[in-house]
Amino acid sequence: MKHNQLSFRQKVYYAMPEIAFASVIAPVAGILPTLYAKHAMLSVAATGLIFLVMRIFDGVTDPLIGYLSDRTRTRIGARKPWIIVGGVLVMVSVFFLFRIPPDAGAGYFGAWALLYYLGNTMYAVPHMAWGSEITEDYNQRALVFSFRSIASECGTLTYTLLPLLLFYFGVVRSTEFTPEVIRWLAYVVLVTFPVLITLNVLLAPVGHLAPPERTTIKGVYSAVLHNAPLLRFLSAYVLAGAGYGFFAALFFPFLDSYMQLGDKVPVLIISMSLSALISLPVWVHVVSRVGKHRAWAYGWIINSLCLLPLAFVSPGESALYLVLLCFSVYGFSNGVSAIAPFALMADIVDYDILKTGVDRAGSFYAFLYLTAKLTAAIGGFALVILGMFFGYQLEEGVVNTSFSNMGIVILFCVVSGALQLTAIPLIWNFPINKRRHDIIRKRISQRLERAAHLQH
Repeated sequence: MKHNQLSFRQKVYYAMPEIAFASVIAPVAGILPTLYAKHAMLSVAATGLIFLVMRIFDGVTDPLIGYLSDRTRTRIGARKPWIIVGGVLVMVSVFFLFRIPPDAGAGYFGAWALLYYLGNTMYAVPHMAWGSEITEDYNQRALVFSFRSIASECGTLTYTLLPLLLFYFGVVRSTEFTPEVIRWLAYVVLVTFPVLITLNVLLAPVGHLAPPERTTIKGVYSAVLHNAPLLRFLSAYVLAGAGYGFFAALFFPFLDSYMQLGDKVPVLIISMSLSALISLPVWVHVVSRVGKHRAWAYGWIINSLCLLPLAFVSPGESALYLVLLCFSVYGFSNGVSAIAPFALMADIVDYDILKTGVDRAGSFYAFLYLTAKLTAAIGGFALVILGMFFGYQLEEGVVNTSFSNMGIVILFCVVSGALQLTAIPLIWNFPINKRRHDIIRKRISQRLERAAHLQH
């Protein structure tokens, strides 16, 4: 099989597990903190601090798992065993985490969240690295990760459609995300997880992988610190990701508590997901025309602008259509963020291979995923700021002050977009474009041909 040529089915089988994993990622980060605050009496600040602790834990596990997956060799490939184990851990943790006992304390929430993030890392890091290994072509990589993004959006639609379906069939009394709805989501995940992972392991292509090198974790960190394109990329990712972290962490509190549109949250998430799905072919085309880095920057610009109108509207049903429009545009523009960074990282891995002769895809994607989690932690810090500085409260029946309301508006509508804009200068003229990547791949191929010739 030519590594640059992948069938439609191969792309689908590769992306398939993302449906299951994505169906719980957003609820864990964006909905559970609010539900635990409302129904398990955990403060906003406490849940925010727990997520910060999780990120410290990730700082150890992400690089370690990336390093180990690079050195794993089995009959089913380097990455698939990690996906299997990660899936099991996620299923166990979701079962307990999504129960939301009324007497659950910070220890209960923190322990199961810890297990969830460990399982999530064991899946996500190898899966992203795997996507870079099944094709070497600049534009094909964007297409591979667009399939991954489609699967992710399908997962998002799964958890957003669930409260609507449960309400339609009379299982719940409203379309809001309640502890009962979250429990049902856990049941759906427990049924679908094993099926999707089994199909992925049995039918997805393994991908090419260089023989394991005698390197150490210290060597991996040294390679990262001496890779200028990678450091520039991660810096931009931190800034832009922090902006999205603010958006994700404050999404549910802003809509449910401030805008008083809690029963419309599923509809709004669906509009964002459908917009993201529609956008993916558009962004793949834009990537082919202007490059991954420029397309990514265009997405940030649109993201930063579409939330500003929400700062000037009054809460209530009258704001619904403007909120729907703004969130739909945000979903469309954010579609590129599900393609560009992962495809760009694959090109950076190739640059490192040319420079050092070592394939560190797993380790490099671990740093990407760790950076993503750190930016989400910054989003968790937004909850801390909201609760401790602005005094915002999420408990039912509490009336927040005008100062508290101003805080959530500024953080959600202004700060999140401003952070993304600051990343543009770092990525606009990124050194690895299509022309440069073609040269890199040609030189790697020449090196491999010379090595093969010498062996014979």
